Amino acid sequence: MKLSRTTPALLVLLLISPLTSAHKRWFMPTDFVLSEAETVTVDFTASNNIFFVDKGMPLAGVSVHSPAGTALPLLQPQEGARRSSFDIEVSEAGTHRVSFGGEPMYFVSYQMPGENEPRHDRGNLAGLKAAIPPEATEIAFAEAHSLIETFVTLGSETAPAAPADSAGLRLVLRDTHPNALYTDEPARFAFTLDGEPLPGLAVSVQPEGSRYRDTQELREYVTDAAGAVEISWPVVGRYLLEAGLEQELGEGEIRKRYYSYFLTLEVLAP
Repeated sequence: MKLSRTTPALLVLLLISPLTSAHKRWFMPTDFVLSEAETVTVDFTASNNIFFVDKGMPLAGVSVHSPAGTALPLLQPQEGARRSSFDIEVSEAGTHRVSFGGEPMYFVSYQMPGENEPRHDRGNLAGLKAAIPPEATEIAFAEAHSLIETFVTLGSETAPAAPADSAGLRLVLRDTHPNALYTDEPARFAFTLDGEPLPGLAVSVQPEGSRYRDTQELREYVTDAAGAVEISWPVVGRYLLEAGLEQELGEGEIRKRYYSYFLTLEVLAP
């Protein structure tokens, strides 16, 4: 099995890569840190300009866990065309994890007789298989997994409850708390793939306000041998951290597997 960083050249071969063609996806809570119990509203959307709503995301698959690991309900859930949102009651001291995993998305590419370009489609695996014309050739499937997270802390900065399993691409919080970020202190985050440290992972961070800048101010990093990366924060504000990788699986039914990770953070002045 081969791992590789996503590049524009990978837009061909099987299909347009979900990592490079998809919108950026993110949670945006009204508060990242609270001093007393409060209701927090969380927007969930996708867009090219980060933190400007564009396409509402489905709430099925969203989970919120208290510091003790208790699943909390989504209150006042709404799914809109441009944004989805929900409320959470933050009443337990410590760090709450907000995440969206959902089921994997599948993609297919195949060639039809007499056509120069391959056809592409996306959906669940059974539906894609059923829709492929019998005369199609060069059929290839790919699988995409996406994990989107943010954290909300009430009072003390505790470690958030661990997820139910370690499958897929995940952030591991070892050295830096996600709700204790300051411009004068670099953060050190680590990543795993199926529970194992992931070296060579491309990680990027981007501050809010890209819509009003001539440059994206994107900072890119690569994880070290321990799967860790040290990130500096040039300005205060909210950031989107993004990581992604591709697995080449060989000649089986699923030829490629993609992973993407998105994390919304807030950075404060010292």
